[in-house]
Amino acid sequence: MNRIVGIELRRSDALLAGAATAALGVAGLYVLALTGQTALWDQQWTILAVFQRIMLVILWPLALAAGAWQAGRDRRNRIEELLGTTPVSRWRRTGPFALVTAACLAAGYLLVLAAGAPKVAAAAGHPGTGWPAVTLVGVLALVAAGWLGLGVGRLLPYAYTPAVLGVGGLAALLAAIELTRPSEATDPGAALLLPFFTTTISEFEMVAGSVSAGQAGWFGGLAAGGLVLFLARNPVLRLLAVVPPALGLALAAPMLTVPLEEAFPIDPAAVAEVCTTDDGPKVCVSAAHSRELPALVAPAREALRLLAELPDAPTSVHEAAPGLGRPQPATEAWLDTGNLTATDDPAELTARILAGAGTPLCVRADDDSYLDALRARSVTAAWLHGGHPAPGQNVFGDEQAVRDEMWTTFTALPDDEQVRRVAAVRAAGLTCGDQAAALGIGGGR
Repeated sequence: MNRIVGIELRRSDALLAGAATAALGVAGLYVLALTGQTALWDQQWTILAVFQRIMLVILWPLALAAGAWQAGRDRRNRIEELLGTTPVSRWRRTGPFALVTAACLAAGYLLVLAAGAPKVAAAAGHPGTGWPAVTLVGVLALVAAGWLGLGVGRLLPYAYTPAVLGVGGLAALLAAIELTRPSEATDPGAALLLPFFTTTISEFEMVAGSVSAGQAGWFGGLAAGGLVLFLARNPVLRLLAVVPPALGLALAAPMLTVPLEEAFPIDPAAVAEVCTTDDGPKVCVSAAHSRELPALVAPAREALRLLAELPDAPTSVHEAAPGLGRPQPATEAWLDTGNLTATDDPAELTARILAGAGTPLCVRADDDSYLDALRARSVTAAWLHGGHPAPGQNVFGDEQAVRDEMWTTFTALPDDEQVRRVAAVRAAGLTCGDQAAALGIGGGR
């Protein structure tokens, strides 16, 4: 058997298909590296696995076309009739051919993972949950494309079949992106039947195990159907090729009604806190950002020192990661995840903790009160830091003039009134209240 597989590797173009898969996938990763956008895939193993799946929008049609091209090898070499007269069963003659195709496509896909591994290993604080399943489903989806290509290429042995399958497959997948793209208001539905994901995930999310299981059943059915179509000689047996995909779709059907937040839920292990263990004030980040903890300790403790002049001042700093599922205690200062990863400047990081007096921004960007909230938080950070504007709080034009005027008005108040209002901003932030109203200046107040 090993000798037969070795011969197939030399005779077929499977190695070329696997190499093309690896080359395109690695290029997709490192083109982003050249443009400074590796954060799209190097923050976690789960994010890398999902990003690889997104690249299947290109790799899947390539595998489909490669399979169809491989299926026409005997016809191109004009030995199809000769091989058909041999006493060896069709399975023994063509089975290794399908096996080599699958192995080369799978190896090419896994090489992409290996190429991204060094950067992920250096950057990831938490590996993520369920990424091996996401990767294996991607391998299965690519093998399914290759075997479907083999089957269609055997059924339609024409010179233009590979090109039509490749171009048509790409066009169909691009159209499917628009037709099935999930939003915050809809379930992903049929989008989960695609070989790729139509949306990225954050480092705090995971792909649900039920989704990976359903996709494995669906793509396994497609792969089996393509293999039956490739191996069967009898037209009646070829009709049975629809059975495995139908069974796979039946297995996958329950996941089509899964809400978006259940298909890509918050990963409890990623949002679990990792904290300092020394004698100083406690500073905590999520497990997903555990590599950021050493750089946060000094700026966070400086922020606690500055916040200490407020009544009932906080005594610890925590990253406000999504999925915490608890109100902010008065003893804690929270730092938005986006602020944690936005800067390497310690002074600016301190100022970001001080914005809102140690409370996260609760107002959405499309809310009418968003700008007023930002202004109030900016003034609060500057007052606590001891100068306006606080590090990293610079804006330009009319907006800077508005904030300058607010600062002048605020600092003209009596000292005890300034303390009272900053404390009120913090109190409002603890319950996601109106921080602009608590500050009492600007915005027509």
